[in-house]
Amino acid sequence: MSEPETAPGGEPGRDILAAYRERIMRLMAIAGVIFLTPFAINDLVQARYALGGAILLVVFILGVDAIAIQKKKRAPFPFSLLLIPMAASIVLSLKQQGFYGALWTYPAVLFCYFVLPRRAANIGSLVLSALASGVAYIYVGPEITIRFVVTLGLTIVIINIILNIIGQLQQELVGQALTDPLTGAFNRRQMDISLAESIERNRRSGAPASILLLDIDHFKRVNDDFGHHVGDKVLKGMVALIKNRARKLDRLFRMGGEEFVLLLPDTRASAAVKQAEALRKLISESHLIDQRPVTISIGVAEYWSEQTQDAWIQAADDALYQAKNQGRNMVVCGSADTDAIPGLSESPEKKFGRAG
Repeated sequence: MSEPETAPGGEPGRDILAAYRERIMRLMAIAGVIFLTPFAINDLVQARYALGGAILLVVFILGVDAIAIQKKKRAPFPFSLLLIPMAASIVLSLKQQGFYGALWTYPAVLFCYFVLPRRAANIGSLVLSALASGVAYIYVGPEITIRFVVTLGLTIVIINIILNIIGQLQQELVGQALTDPLTGAFNRRQMDISLAESIERNRRSGAPASILLLDIDHFKRVNDDFGHHVGDKVLKGMVALIKNRARKLDRLFRMGGEEFVLLLPDTRASAAVKQAEALRKLISESHLIDQRPVTISIGVAEYWSEQTQDAWIQAADDALYQAKNQGRNMVVCGSADTDAIPGLSESPEKKFGRAG
């Protein structure tokens, strides 16, 4: 079963700044225009036309992209395109101004990490560093170049360390926001998001989806007789069993108390009932606590076109209510059209009755 996603962020190799890329680019573009324009004008006045032109090209691209982003339009120039005039500006600065020109490499490297995906930023920063180091060796000598290479390399390492820490913190925050802290199942907030996505998939492509509404039988008695710590153990044990049995694309949510929802994407009601029966049997045979058997009742509902999310959940809840009323420890299907589902011509409570 899939673990909580870390989007937007966090997992190894993920572009943790992707969701904020345009906002960062707009602010950096504004700052770039403000700070670089005076240097471009000064270089042109000093007859350093190539250098002034290269900086003006950077300013122009930044300005056009900033205006487009401000108007909520797609930036016309790819962020990676800026590496070309930036590299040219650094090379020309080194050639004409010596070591002082090399200083522009540091903001250029920072720019890479904030406007490009992580892998592209690493490649871009290394290319800029190698280019600047080679030119620095020619124009400012080996002694200063060594110091330049070491400090620039340390800057790149520090940036990567900071981004890794940000990614880990982001992953923890996402996990806390979307999962139940006791059981590790997704929470109600994530359930609403996932069910809405399944409904949208059905509307767009007709992809089926079913939900299982699971409730532990007589759970209050467990807490009353053995204490809440045993009740917590039962909840965590049941979630672990379901995760091990479910597919990677399935998602388990805790609605509250001892009630859980298992979302089964690309699954018709007939297959969902079989999965529910397998889980019911698994739980009843697992001895989650030694003092007494633990069983669950399950309501099953497939999503049908034009159904609202609340109606879908209600269908499963009605089926669960039937299962409880008919003796518990059973599976009942609450599909809107059971006659159309192969293998369900009999009533679900007869076909999947109480475990023997």
